[in-house]
Amino acid sequence: MQHRNFSVLDILLLYLLLEANMRADSKTVERTKRLTSALKNEQTTMVAKYVVSIRSNKPQIIFGDNHFCVGSIVAPRFVLTAAKCTMTNRKVKHTLRSIVVVGGTPNRLISVKDTVTKKVQRVFVSDKYIKRSTNNIALLKLEGSWPTDNPSIQIISLPKGAPNYGISYMVLGWGRMFKGGPLTGNLVHVFVKLMDRKTCLSMVKTLYPEMLCAGNFDVDGDNSPCAGDTGGPMIDSNNTLVAIVSHRLGCGSWSTPSLYTDVWYHMEWINDTITNASSPTAARCCILLFMFSLIFLTVK
Repeated sequence: MQHRNFSVLDILLLYLLLEANMRADSKTVERTKRLTSALKNEQTTMVAKYVVSIRSNKPQIIFGDNHFCVGSIVAPRFVLTAAKCTMTNRKVKHTLRSIVVVGGTPNRLISVKDTVTKKVQRVFVSDKYIKRSTNNIALLKLEGSWPTDNPSIQIISLPKGAPNYGISYMVLGWGRMFKGGPLTGNLVHVFVKLMDRKTCLSMVKTLYPEMLCAGNFDVDGDNSPCAGDTGGPMIDSNNTLVAIVSHRLGCGSWSTPSLYTDVWYHMEWINDTITNASSPTAARCCILLFMFSLIFLTVK
């Protein structure tokens, strides 16, 4: 048998090859765990009627490939989502004609008889989000009401009290199946446990009063929302909207919680916004302002 003397370059190349293989194996394990942690079952089907896909105006190639955020139906003409979903990274609002909301489609890539697409008439975002990046919450007022005879579309219940810590909640979305991976076609869910504020502050740098944090570290997998899940609902066992996905810190991590916007904390803003936006007086005022502006421009 002939022996070969390995040079430093040979050893370095061997080390790089072994490291690349280890990374590939690690990614395979990570992807497998992420794919198996997100579930689609009877529980998903039961609550899919509350969840909508927020999309750019036109698909690129096929129906549903323009999905970018998730929302919840909270009133006949309103969808609750994250403020981040309504703006660019520079906090400039998307134009109304550039986004649509799609309900009644558990598989975002398949249009069925219950599928309904709605244009957005107005977007309401908290001033605090624009100024300080807090209060990551928004309401979309649609051009028309959701149909009342569609079994695949329904208004979700809003909370009547603060959420309970230490309880597991369901989070839904069409987000990436693992960090950097493809978006899921079917609506799926994960279960996360809501942590108390002291525990949260030991794991994340910033936690404002209107924020919640949650994760699932009792299982061997990445049970966190990922890109495409922003704005998605956190729902309790009574099908009540508890929170919405705000910052997906836990995506790709098995030890970091994600941050959510507490819906109960914002109930006054939600109710006031819906009431004022639905008021006939408010509508008449908008029409009058529009008419006065036209008269002013004409005279000028």
